[in-house]
Order: sequence, then C-alpha cells, then structure tokens
Amino acid sequence: MLGGWPDPDAVIAMLEGLSLAAPAGYVHIRSDHRAFKDVVVGFSKNVPEYPYPVWDPDRVVTIPIQDVTAPPDWPKPGQGHNDMSATYNWIKTSWPKVSG
Repeated sequence: MLGGWPDPDAVIAMLEGLSLAAPAGYVHIRSDHRAFKDVVVGFSKNVPEYPYPVWDPDRVVTIPIQDVTAPPDWPKPGQGHNDMSATYNWIKTSWPKVSG
C-alpha cells in the first residue's frame, strides 16, 4: 500500500463541515460528526402516463433538517435537562410558543 493508512484525525478533519451530493440530495457533516440530509415529504397521485402513483409536485415539501435539529453544542440529556433528546429540549426551550 502506497503511503500507508490515513491518520484517523486527518480523516476526521477532512469530513467535518463537508457537504456532498448524494443520489437523494446533499448530505452535510457537522463538526460533531453527525450527518444530515434534508427530508422530502408529500403526496402522490395517479396519472394516466404511469401504472403507479407518482409525486404530486404541487404537494411536496422539503424540510431542511439542519433547521430543526439542535446545534452541536446544545446540552445532551443529563447535562442540565432530562428531556428525551437535545433536539427536543432545544425546541421546547428556544422556539416560540404556539397559542391557539
């Protein structure tokens, strides 16, 4: 093998902050080593051109997952709160309250 195995810290440094194109959309790797990809949700419909349902382009939404995930430095459960996850606590603590 030419040059040997890469140093793990060098691999980590190359991946942190990386965004790469994948078949289902861009994948983003944060500094805390978590990878995120936007989520596409919506409805399908039947059209005469296909024998199966297809996406209804008027009823598809892309959710930017990084916008609904706790920041990397947000406290984890047991570190100042006992909620089920850091994201749950982040939303509960920092998002505006909805009243109806």
